[in-house]
Amino acid sequence: MIYFDNAATTFYKPPAVIDAAVYAMKNLSVNPGRSGHRLAVEAAMRVMKTRQLVADFVGAENSDNVIFCPGCTQALNLAVIGSVKRGCHVISSLGEHNSVLRPLFELKQRRLIDVTFLVPDGQNKIDPADVEKSIRRNTTMIVLGHVSNVTGAAQDIAEIGAVAKRHNAAFIVDGAQSVGYTAVDMRRQNIDMLAFPAHKGLHGIMGVGCLCFGEKFRPQPIIYGGTGTDSHMLTQPLTSPEGYESGTQNLPGILALGEAIKWHLSAEPQDGPKRREIAKTLYDGLCAMKNVTVMSSPTFDAGIVSFYVDGQDSQFTADLLSSRHDIAVRGGLHCAPLMHRHLGTEKQGLVRASVSAQNTAGQALAFLSAVRDIAEA
Repeated sequence: MIYFDNAATTFYKPPAVIDAAVYAMKNLSVNPGRSGHRLAVEAAMRVMKTRQLVADFVGAENSDNVIFCPGCTQALNLAVIGSVKRGCHVISSLGEHNSVLRPLFELKQRRLIDVTFLVPDGQNKIDPADVEKSIRRNTTMIVLGHVSNVTGAAQDIAEIGAVAKRHNAAFIVDGAQSVGYTAVDMRRQNIDMLAFPAHKGLHGIMGVGCLCFGEKFRPQPIIYGGTGTDSHMLTQPLTSPEGYESGTQNLPGILALGEAIKWHLSAEPQDGPKRREIAKTLYDGLCAMKNVTVMSSPTFDAGIVSFYVDGQDSQFTADLLSSRHDIAVRGGLHCAPLMHRHLGTEKQGLVRASVSAQNTAGQALAFLSAVRDIAEA
């Protein structure tokens, strides 16, 4: 199979990542932070080291404020729902994933918040000046995706973060398609809360996401239960990280994430240019085809290239690529309905090809040949 669905989950997992997960399952099937025996202490120490790796990697202030979640979706829910204030105004955009949109719409339906959804410009970006103009006296939160999972366009996070900072609003960034693909530094880019998964750009395994936050804006817990600390209390402790990590942690996934970060730091200098080159090959080839319309931005850090065959439903195109050519892509709306409405593709959707550095130039050419056969049939 030619796997071009890496924006959903990267297929390649480095040996060190797999080894870390297997080690945890074989040798550390214990609950870190819940007991005082030798294995539980070892597990807790390994989790602590991974928190520090994450904090150093994304420029977080304090490793204690690196929270491990079951995925990026829960991390975003914690950031948004845990930070909301009744009667507040939130700024977001039409380009967001449902992991942001659905929490916001749920809060809006409950009449807890008002939301302004900014419109991307011709380059699929949000103008920081539009963010500034949308600020109200009761604006307490700005929530944006760093890189679009539909178009691959990257936002000017540092500039938008500066707007948020000037107006004392929490800046929450969805890093699902940016962490591991482009440089992220919370302090330099004025990010108050950053959510991202292990299983995409970092090539970790599924089932782990992170929410990192600073001291100025701290969400309230939204999951309640056992934390291993303050067990005499009937209310949720607010200490970090324990108060945010009720229940048993995904130890194999967390240890694998630590190894994924180490691998990424050594591999990305070579892998980044290769990923961008392959994505550009797809983009240029699709742009040159008859009966094919490319909708993604000509920015290739995240390896995303989205298109449709004229007059054809995107899922049908994706199914043909799979059944006839054994090529994995994703068709449909990519959990970003407002973006597709903005692009005018809400009916047919888009075919999203997303590459990794482990793909080859030969696979890119085979993909283009397959799309050409479908488009000219």
